[in-house]
Amino acid sequence: MSRTGAPYVGHGWRFWLDELFLHPRWGLIGSLAVFAAVLFVVFEVSTAIDSMTSAKLVDWASGWQPTDTVGVIGRAVVDGLIGLVGIVVPYMIPLVLLLVALEETGIMQRIAFVVDRGFHHLGLHGAVALPFLLGLGCNVPAISAVSRTTSGRERVIASVLITFVPCSARSAVILAIAGKYLGGLGVFGIFMLTVVVISLGGQWLARHLHGSAPGQVLEIPAYALPKWRTLVGQTWARTNDILTIVTPLLVAGSVVLALLTHVGADKVINTLLMPVTVWWLGLPIVLGVPILFGVLRKELSLLMIYQALGGFDVGAQLNTVQIVTFLVFLTFYIPCVSTFAVMLKTIGRRNALFSITVSVGVALVVAAAVRWPLTGVLKLPI
Repeated sequence: MSRTGAPYVGHGWRFWLDELFLHPRWGLIGSLAVFAAVLFVVFEVSTAIDSMTSAKLVDWASGWQPTDTVGVIGRAVVDGLIGLVGIVVPYMIPLVLLLVALEETGIMQRIAFVVDRGFHHLGLHGAVALPFLLGLGCNVPAISAVSRTTSGRERVIASVLITFVPCSARSAVILAIAGKYLGGLGVFGIFMLTVVVISLGGQWLARHLHGSAPGQVLEIPAYALPKWRTLVGQTWARTNDILTIVTPLLVAGSVVLALLTHVGADKVINTLLMPVTVWWLGLPIVLGVPILFGVLRKELSLLMIYQALGGFDVGAQLNTVQIVTFLVFLTFYIPCVSTFAVMLKTIGRRNALFSITVSVGVALVVAAAVRWPLTGVLKLPI
């Protein structure tokens, strides 16, 4: 990949930033440092915001434990809305806001340039780094962006790999659970695991799908301070579907799960999924329904795990290995239905189904590969 734009005159701060971000080696370190800083800031900020918002709402609603059908539905609606607040306000909005800020400053484009060589090993060019980074917000616009800039083999590889990028919904789940029970290193470790899986998966796809990636010219904008109006506008544009799509799904999913539990039907589903949840992943049998409904929205899995475990204190019901295993599986498991829908449009039914098969297989293999060593190291019963 080549880039256009006049170099900075003199040796001011812009010059030295480019010396860092556009250097073939130091640029990678600088890029990792940027994302580590983003995770650290979001982790610290989110913890504080969560204690002031959803935590207080949970305490407020904890005294209401209805037993009749109408009351169960009402409590489910309340739980759905509390879960929405707990996911979006402390975790999703700060993450998306920071990603938008990185784009507006021009840092994202420089990261795309420096990782170009690495992407060529995946059969892609560095310009797709921007859709990949966009995937941290949402996989749907990321795959749409890939469809506008690529074709054929490259489009298929990029679309499949983007489904492994932890979107803001999955990141919210990781931050909410791992951030609380595994700490900052646990959060960072899960995100780094996605990098390893994407790298290995990309190399495998590049070997099995023949062709080559064309070169591209990437225009790198000048550094600029982001404007608040732009930050707010772009953040809203990337999260406004929460009101129209996520909220109904969260509330409806919460009601469905509550009714399934109320009539005892959840036990049937959990029993059918026991070979996966209990035997393979070593998780409590009650997590079968949350995993199944996770294909609607990953945020829904977080709410449903709370309901399935009978409370918001996950650490009281799951040990460290189970928490890690569940988060790893959920990270690589089938993307949401919205992502699958856009994949049907961009890469066709055959490749979309292929992507689903790959994601299920990767989720099962990686989760088991993490679970067994950790079980031995921590000396926990299998």
